Amino acid sequence: MSPEIQREVMEQLRKEPLPPAPTPPARTTQPLVERKTVASPDGDVVVSGQRARGSVLGSFLPERSFSPLDIRALGVNNIGDLLDAIRPQVSSDRGREDGDPVVLLNGKRISSFLEIAKFPTEAIERMEIFPEELSLRYGFPADQKVVNVVTFARYAAGAGQIDHATSTDGGRDTSSADANYLRIRNDTRFNLNGEYNRASALLESQRDIVRDPGIVDDGRFRTLLPRTEQFALTGTVSGNVVKGVSSTLNGRVQASSTRSLFGLAGDRPLTRDTDASVLHLGTVSSGSAGQWSWTLTGNYDRATADTFTDPGRTAGTRDVARSVNSFTNADLLVSGSPLKLPAGPASLSVRGGVEFRDFNARSSLSGNDGRTKLSRDRTAVQASLDLPITRARPQRANGLGSLSVNANLEVEDLSDVGVLRTFGYGLNWSPLRGISFIASMTDEDGAPTVEQLGAPLVVTPNVRTLDFTRREAVDVTRVFGGNPALRPDNRHVTRLALNLQPLRATDFTVSINYIRTRTDDPIAVFPIATPDIEAALPDRFLRDSDGRLLRIDTRPLNFERSSQDQMRWGLNFTRPLGAVPAGLQNANVRVIGGGEAGLQGALPPGARVIRPEAGSAAARRVENLTSRLIFSIYHTWRFRDEITVREGAPVLDLLNGSAIDNRGGRPHHEVQAQAGAFKGGLGVRITATWQSGTYVRGLAATANDAAGNLRFSDYGRMDLELFANLADRFGGASAPGWFKGARIGFSVDNLFNSRPAVRDDNGSTPFNVQPGFLEPLGRSLKFSLRKIF
Repeated sequence: MSPEIQREVMEQLRKEPLPPAPTPPARTTQPLVERKTVASPDGDVVVSGQRARGSVLGSFLPERSFSPLDIRALGVNNIGDLLDAIRPQVSSDRGREDGDPVVLLNGKRISSFLEIAKFPTEAIERMEIFPEELSLRYGFPADQKVVNVVTFARYAAGAGQIDHATSTDGGRDTSSADANYLRIRNDTRFNLNGEYNRASALLESQRDIVRDPGIVDDGRFRTLLPRTEQFALTGTVSGNVVKGVSSTLNGRVQASSTRSLFGLAGDRPLTRDTDASVLHLGTVSSGSAGQWSWTLTGNYDRATADTFTDPGRTAGTRDVARSVNSFTNADLLVSGSPLKLPAGPASLSVRGGVEFRDFNARSSLSGNDGRTKLSRDRTAVQASLDLPITRARPQRANGLGSLSVNANLEVEDLSDVGVLRTFGYGLNWSPLRGISFIASMTDEDGAPTVEQLGAPLVVTPNVRTLDFTRREAVDVTRVFGGNPALRPDNRHVTRLALNLQPLRATDFTVSINYIRTRTDDPIAVFPIATPDIEAALPDRFLRDSDGRLLRIDTRPLNFERSSQDQMRWGLNFTRPLGAVPAGLQNANVRVIGGGEAGLQGALPPGARVIRPEAGSAAARRVENLTSRLIFSIYHTWRFRDEITVREGAPVLDLLNGSAIDNRGGRPHHEVQAQAGAFKGGLGVRITATWQSGTYVRGLAATANDAAGNLRFSDYGRMDLELFANLADRFGGASAPGWFKGARIGFSVDNLFNSRPAVRDDNGSTPFNVQPGFLEPLGRSLKFSLRKIF
């Protein structure tokens, strides 16, 4: 504390003396770094320390760290919302999917992200983001960033939240309710969460969609966004069942329903109803033996989906498709140091696991029954080894700083595919404090999922489609389902990464990543109906004698190869708003919500709470300490994105005129930016995204013009969020009881109601790429109320 704050605290203590000191409670938490200094007889000084509570394996330094005050300033409710709010910082472009990170809890693996997704952010002591290479230490591929969430050792509170959102253009309302209770006492943890969500349907008739001549005006019977409803209940219990072994049991049940409309058959609306359910059970046990730590993880998941579709034929009959997907797995991760080198201990992680998956599907189309029964047994062994070469020493200059190399290998045997291999290697170099460089290479085999191989056949009539070959919108029959002829793919990924923290005393970071990906036999969803695609895959299209498109088979397929090169750079900056008390610039400060109940659940017995008087100099400095100014920006620059559909077919250059979806190829540039401020209980956050324009070349000629291009303009949108912590803003400690722990929020998604603009060379917009299709929702307003109990 600064001298001024010390004087104010002492004055308050004189007015209200502390009671007699109770018996000191048992220590429940560890400091971030605990050190002990010992002087030896020969004059040397030896300093020993222990790792911060909840630290990750190995010596990787985080790319970014978030304190409780940083997280509080974002105005988010739980861990899931937190990761969504900082998605550009935690996503990776190295993976096959959407780049979601590996999430750890207190430096340990969890059974699934669902186990902690609804934990309130008030329970977080710190959160760290690590590079993809750390995921190898936990038995995952090196294609996901790692997020380590460290909770406080003591926490107990309930939270309730309600939300309602509506579109300013009308036609779509969503509502949700969430209730959560979390209790943490060291390694003992209990959590129960219930959630309900519903959304009304959005119809074509509720947007400005212009129909081409000859197209039936059936917008009242076509959904742009379906009606949905979902309920889920999640529970977690954790503790030390056996001394020295931490165990967790997690379960989730979820049920959902969806209804879509897709036109008329005569005067009869055509609908599709889907009912789905999910059951998840997961368990994790972890412990240590000497220098080695181990984690045993197991999961059971069962997902069912029933789809009922009106086929457009005789009334009263429906096509039916049902799928049941069961998954069971268990794996053991062992990590430790097999030997010590001059630069430090080597690190070895070995994971072995088994999986059993069963996929059953059946369909009944026009009285013709089809059945699919697939199973996949998988065994896998993965090993990752890190060897330190040099180590930075504060009092010695070695010229190289810290340098380590790593290698990893995974072999997996799939009962329906065969043996697949993945190997990689890289280096991690930090020549100076605040500078780190990572280079890595991965060669990976990947199998198609059992859903891609055997999903039930679903035939949907009246799917409105843009036929690029004839430049017209038509209603076609689309075939969906699995493709048993899919082959495994092979990916080669090279990554160069530079991370900088140029100002030691300032939370300012810069990251630069270059990624090069080459894939043989990539597995993809079926692309749009362009002339290039139809020429390469003529057996997937059916036309009548006049050339009018009737049917498209959109089951997944293998392309011949694909190639991507891109660079992604970003910077992040965070600082308090105003002068901070001396000595507290980097303090580990915790703000506790929920009033007296929250304090009692969070603080150890005998703790004393001292509150500065409202409006005092101490109160103003505390307000500055808890305030934040936040800014981040990320820019992706693509140099190459090409696909060869089949050998001998033209190469599809997605950056220069080719496309595989209705978004018109890949933009050369994408930008994601965020700015926010929080002080005195009030917060604002602005998120903006932008992408450069694209085009599709070679549209078919019409009677009035030659073949031309379809141009997609630059597109950007901005989201605004405002929130207020009521007790912070109105009354502080003397605020009404229902104010304490309460937060209200108001947000505007797509603030300027922007939508993509698409034009051909004549200035016309083809039917299927009208703004109402590409961005149906538009601007939406959301109101929320949250209370910590």
